[in-house]
Amino acid sequence: MRARLLVVAVIGLMMSLSACSSLLGESAAAGAGANDADIVFLRDMLPHHQQTLEISGLVGTRSKNAAVVEVANAITAEGSAEIDKMNGWLTEWKVGVTDSGHKAHEMVVAPKDVSVLGGYTGPQFDKQWSPLMVRHLQDGIKMAQDVESAGTHAGVKALAKEMITVQTGLVTKIEGTGAAA
Repeated sequence: MRARLLVVAVIGLMMSLSACSSLLGESAAAGAGANDADIVFLRDMLPHHQQTLEISGLVGTRSKNAAVVEVANAITAEGSAEIDKMNGWLTEWKVGVTDSGHKAHEMVVAPKDVSVLGGYTGPQFDKQWSPLMVRHLQDGIKMAQDVESAGTHAGVKALAKEMITVQTGLVTKIEGTGAAA
């Protein structure tokens, strides 16, 4: 009888733990000084940054404007380093890099718009790319501002502050290229 009770108790505990397995990762993040806002920000910013790199990657073969190429290269360098940092935290906290589905879908460019952009070259490409990238970066700035005020992880908040500064500067540079429509 005692053995049966022990087996039932162990099975019950295992079922409870498996039902809450995602919460265990969240607890690890919380132990690292992160809250839900930090996790959601990282999960949403990853697809946003990946798309930023995709859109910037179009510049190399489509633009002849040296200023646009320079800005796109800066975006690529900065974005790649930030992606590595964000992936690192999510992996360390064992929460996964799955898109949280919150703001990520609102803050990315529609795939058809990226596809249309890829059909342009030269000055026409620059005129389409510049305002699209400005809007995209401004969406990223908004996401960073949100976590800067709602997040608790010092590293995430510092990254958000840096993103705001860098992306604001990139918006200014893009607007100064003379390529905007």
